[in-house]
Amino acid sequence: MFKYRQNNDKLNGSYMKKYMVVSVLSTALLLTGCDFFKQKKEPTEPEKNPVKKEVVADFSCTHPDNVQQVQQYLKEQYLTELDRRLRQSENYEVDQDLLDKINKNLKFELSSIRTANEQPDQATQLNCESQLVVHFPPGLQERAENAYAEVQKNCEECEGERSTQTLKDYLEENEGGLTLANNLLKGKFYYDVTKTDQEGISLSVQNENAVLDGVVFITKNAVQYAAYLKENENITSQANASEKQYSEQTVLAKRAMDIRKKELDEDRTKQVERLNMTWDNFSPEQKTQLQQDQADWFEKRDVDCKVLSQKRVYDIAENERETYQKHYSYWDDALTEQNQEMQYTRCFNQRTTERIVYLNNVFN
Repeated sequence: MFKYRQNNDKLNGSYMKKYMVVSVLSTALLLTGCDFFKQKKEPTEPEKNPVKKEVVADFSCTHPDNVQQVQQYLKEQYLTELDRRLRQSENYEVDQDLLDKINKNLKFELSSIRTANEQPDQATQLNCESQLVVHFPPGLQERAENAYAEVQKNCEECEGERSTQTLKDYLEENEGGLTLANNLLKGKFYYDVTKTDQEGISLSVQNENAVLDGVVFITKNAVQYAAYLKENENITSQANASEKQYSEQTVLAKRAMDIRKKELDEDRTKQVERLNMTWDNFSPEQKTQLQQDQADWFEKRDVDCKVLSQKRVYDIAENERETYQKHYSYWDDALTEQNQEMQYTRCFNQRTTERIVYLNNVFN
């Protein structure tokens, strides 16, 4: 009979403080139905002292039945957690044939088992320490590494050192003390063996541990590897298409700007000629009278137009933007600078036209 308390923490490398209690009958109970603690007859008068206790044969950290029960339970927990994780990432297609092969051949092994109690012969609960070794099918670690690398390629949160991190780095740098090499994942594992009054013994194992979460993580990456590749291919294709479109729009924006710049430059030349012609029509006395005013106007025009040319295009109302300015989102620094020059020229032309009108009427 298995008793447990759930904990939903994800892989973080730390050992969990919550435990799952696995109450199991001894081998004799499970296989033969016989009581581990035999019923004793009422002792006759000479037999009252002492009462000899029966020895529980499987009250041991290393008893094969206990070890097998823990290993079997870990495999079941792995399958349950893996199924949950795959359902949570259902947008990624799973290689079902590979998944079946992995689950069939994956092996959990407890090794280097030791009893941590100082006086185990007097204890009613044995604290067991071990190394949990998970054996992967050949090639699984490499496939999972490749899958993890694919995930890193388009990970917005993966910057700096994490961008070059491998699956092995990720697992071994956590606090769980894991090692991954040669299709083996290893880590510390603890469980308890407790004497009970009715069942005989019970086994207590951690509900979650770094090794179990690591196995799930590795398998999940491996069986979704093809989906990661497909996603990255789509992302690359979309990025290339977007880059091509952006490049085309940038070329269009520059052409529109160049055409408008040519118009403004031609208009500037015309307005300067008109202003000079208007000035030349004045008599020497009129020129002398207007000379200071004209000099002040030149300075004001230049200063005003320099200030106005610095106005950012996105600060200009939509209905006031010129056609070429509607493509400002495709400008680079050079086009932005060119726009500033063009805004100066536009202001220059407008102020010059206004000055010509003023001069034509100043003596009328």
